Amino acid sequence: MFDDLPKSKFDIVDAEGKIRSQVDAIATGKKIIVPDETVIIQTGDEMRRRLPNGTDETFEVVDPVYFQKTFGLPGHFQVEVRKKGMFPHGTGGNYTISVTGTNSRVNIASSDLSTNVAIDKSVFSHIRETLKNKVDDETERAALLAALQRVEAAGDENELGSAYQTFIAAAANHMTVIAPFLPALGQMFGR
Repeated sequence: MFDDLPKSKFDIVDAEGKIRSQVDAIATGKKIIVPDETVIIQTGDEMRRRLPNGTDETFEVVDPVYFQKTFGLPGHFQVEVRKKGMFPHGTGGNYTISVTGTNSRVNIASSDLSTNVAIDKSVFSHIRETLKNKVDDETERAALLAALQRVEAAGDENELGSAYQTFIAAAANHMTVIAPFLPALGQMFGR
């Protein structure tokens, strides 16, 4: 049945950008019929065919549906697709994007109007070290370290606010020591 219909060679490209297979298929507009019932096609894959002008016509797989052999019609897939566009051969379409690090973002064809606040947890170890080196009175130092521990361990905004106020009150006589750390501590309230 499908032998008499015009076919194009399609690459099936997975979400990571790797060619999973090549198949001969029939493009019918919003569907691509794949007569090979052994092929693996998943939602989110791309189907790309190279056109005579050298570009790739690229489609996103929306819904691949398998039809069993019945009434003389061989088993096949009818793949509902959405056209993504025309790209130079081997470009466009699925991309692999790796993002790492604090406050990492990816914006593709959009503006980034977000605000991220990263709390470097090492600020607590720096404050602890500074308090140990600069606060001579053992009782005051112990009170400050205990108050700092409460700030670090705070679980929610209310607990954080209370712990922060206690720490600042305890540090009133040592503001010159903790002043360099106040901006970093203040950022915790935007998390």
